[in-house]
Amino acid sequence: MPTPEFEERSETNLATLRPKAQPHFRALLRALKTYALEKGLEVKIISANRTWAEQDALFAKGRTKPGPKVTNARGGQSNHNYQIAVDIGLFKDGKYLEESVHYSKLGPLGEALGLEWGGRWKDFPDTPHYQIKTGKRISVLRELVRTEGWDALDELIPDFSPAPEPTPAPTPTPTPAPVPSPVLEPDTVAIFLDRGEGAKKLSLDAWFSESRVWVAIRDWTDFFGGTLVEKNGKFSLLLSGQSTPIPTKIIAERTVAKFADINAVLSWDFSFDGATRPRKLTIHPDR
Repeated sequence: MPTPEFEERSETNLATLRPKAQPHFRALLRALKTYALEKGLEVKIISANRTWAEQDALFAKGRTKPGPKVTNARGGQSNHNYQIAVDIGLFKDGKYLEESVHYSKLGPLGEALGLEWGGRWKDFPDTPHYQIKTGKRISVLRELVRTEGWDALDELIPDFSPAPEPTPAPTPTPTPAPVPSPVLEPDTVAIFLDRGEGAKKLSLDAWFSESRVWVAIRDWTDFFGGTLVEKNGKFSLLLSGQSTPIPTKIIAERTVAKFADINAVLSWDFSFDGATRPRKLTIHPDR
C-alpha cells in the first residue's frame, strides 16, 4: 500500500472530492505547504465535500443556532456540496489559526494553479476557500446533478496538467579566471636637503607610488616643523601659517601624503632623480 502523501485529515477530505478534482487540490496543497513551511506554519485541508444537510447546519450558525455566521449558502448552494471545493486551515505549533494574514498571502498561489479563490468574493470573502473554476452558477450545477447525475460534473472539471519540469539551464562554459596583475611594491625614495652647502641625506621615510613621491607625514613635521592635525581619520597640516587638508594613505604601515600636496603650500624648489635606485628627491628650500 503506497504511503499517503499528506497527513490523515487532509487525505480523508481529499478522498471526498470528485476523482477528477483531486489532482488539482493535491497540487494546491503542495504549493501551500511549501509557503507555510518557510513561515513555520502547517497547512491542512480541513473541509471538502459536504452533504446538503451538513451545509444547512453550517448555514444555521449565527441564525437559528449559536455562533458566528460562517456561510451564506444553504444546502445545495455551495460548491462544497458538489465535491469540487475545499477549505484549508493554518496551524502553528499544532494550534489552529482561525485568522491569519497568511490566508490572504496563500490565495494567489491557488489562483496560479487555475483554481477560484474565495478571498476575491466581494459579498462574503472566504480566504480559506478554493474551488474548481467551472464557469457555471450553482443553480446550473444543481440542475445538472438532478437531471444527469453526479458524473455529469466531471465534464466541467478541467483535465489536470502537471506543471512541466523546468528545462535545465545549459552548463555554462567556465571562464578562465583572470590572471591578476602583479602587485608592485612601492619603491623607497631617498630624501636629500640642500641649503647651498651640498646635499645631505635625511632620515625621512618616503616612497614612490602611483607616479608620485609620498612622505611619512609625522617624520616630515618632526624634521621641518609644522603641526599635524587629525580629525575623524583625516589629516591637515599647518605649514607656514596655513592649514591645508591633505589626502593620505598607508604605505608600510605609515601614514603618508604626497610631497606635491605639501610643497603646494611651501613652494620649495626641488629636483627628482627617478633613474637611480633608490630614487632621489632633493629639496632646495633656499633657492
